[in-house]
Amino acid sequence: MEDSLKYYLDNTVVTKAAIESRLFHPITKLRYPARLVYVLLRKYAKDFLKSGIEPRFVSLSGLRGVGKTTLLWQTANYIYHEHSKNIYFFNVNTLKNLGIDLHIALEEFQRNIIKNRFNELKEPITLLFDEVHDDEHWSKTLKILYDEARSAFILCTGSSALLLNQTADLARRMRIEKIYPFKFIEFITAKTCMEHDGNMVFPEKGLAADLKEALFYSENAEEAFIKVQSFGSMVTTYYNKIESLKSLEIKKLLQGYISYQNIPNFLFFKDKFTINDSILDLFKRIILEDIPKLNPTYSDHVKIERLILRLAGSDEINTEKLAGLVGIKKTEINDLIDILAKAELLNVLIPFGGLDTKILKNKKAFFMSPSLRRALLSTLYGQTLPEQFRSKLVEDIVVMYLRRVLRDGVISYTTGSHKVNPDFVVETREKPVLLEIGTSKTAMKQLRHSKVNYRYGLLISSGASSPALKNDCIHIPLSWFLLL
Repeated sequence: MEDSLKYYLDNTVVTKAAIESRLFHPITKLRYPARLVYVLLRKYAKDFLKSGIEPRFVSLSGLRGVGKTTLLWQTANYIYHEHSKNIYFFNVNTLKNLGIDLHIALEEFQRNIIKNRFNELKEPITLLFDEVHDDEHWSKTLKILYDEARSAFILCTGSSALLLNQTADLARRMRIEKIYPFKFIEFITAKTCMEHDGNMVFPEKGLAADLKEALFYSENAEEAFIKVQSFGSMVTTYYNKIESLKSLEIKKLLQGYISYQNIPNFLFFKDKFTINDSILDLFKRIILEDIPKLNPTYSDHVKIERLILRLAGSDEINTEKLAGLVGIKKTEINDLIDILAKAELLNVLIPFGGLDTKILKNKKAFFMSPSLRRALLSTLYGQTLPEQFRSKLVEDIVVMYLRRVLRDGVISYTTGSHKVNPDFVVETREKPVLLEIGTSKTAMKQLRHSKVNYRYGLLISSGASSPALKNDCIHIPLSWFLLL
């Protein structure tokens, strides 16, 4: 075994010191707060390592910078202290730089580190793989690993686009957990931890689930409004906790969250110009590294960058128009949109209606994080965006929330010549709920012109301070909606 691989494998053993170095900020020494999804990851680990309950192969996919690696180490910390210290970590990007195939590394790992074949192990083992997609044959290698290492709990991180493009055989074995940008309540927990010496503000227990039930599953507007009103004291308590901490203003926190710090990796950035530059670098990495792995023919990064910039200025995906502006074939536009969605850059919505409508009408693309759109548009408009684009940042965050809290296929938008802003349709119960973002006047106009036989309407407004019921439309402050 060559010296570089031997050195690498010797350092795969996870120690307490190695774990703790990943759990705390290197300068402030504050512990990184756990994301909401950590509770689920901890359950997966406990269920398998204690009772052998599947899944035992879990992959974390998501936009670069959302904290997948930190979640991996937080889960490792739980396993180390509660179940087993038999944990090993593989940084696949390092293997790639050494020119070593992951399969070869695992063969040598069995021979020289655990001195046993995976299928002969008697005790549970935990294997961690970071940036697993950096190995060209990762899918085949991990399929073999899963089949042979039946006592192993496997946790890996990777590019969403590449993880979702795995073979059918691996898909049957691997549980993919999508890691989204921060919810506002996660942002607040992390922000208060960072700026107030660990004095964290946590969300009110059960509020998010109850708010979801009230907004999207009530029988009518009156029932939904009564339920929402009943949460008033919890909402007030939560925001009072935040405002009790010096230097934190709700309005500035909301603006900072939507524009710059909904991606966990940028929480420790103070300068908005640096955040924008970092996001633009993130785009380049996805375009130059991830997309060519999925489809080598898409190597013209200039045209892809031009397409993304066009989408930042207009959410409607008019393939014919985009093809002419960008210089890419119509069929390639559709393929690239699909890849950008798999890479977690975009949330793509289809139009509401029958099969013909869904196939023939244009789709709409919203950015997974409004910070992505802001960074792109800042190259054209600087830091002060025109009003129409500032409203699109709110649309991005609302659609990201809808994608997080509702199952796929429930969310769409309505089409029609009378629309000023897009109507979102949430298909729950017998009739759907229409959701608008804007002013009272805008919402009522759009509801009147809608051909959808809806249950009630929801207006999400950054200008509202408290919920209100007007006819069959419930006005919800953005600050309330973001507590979902």
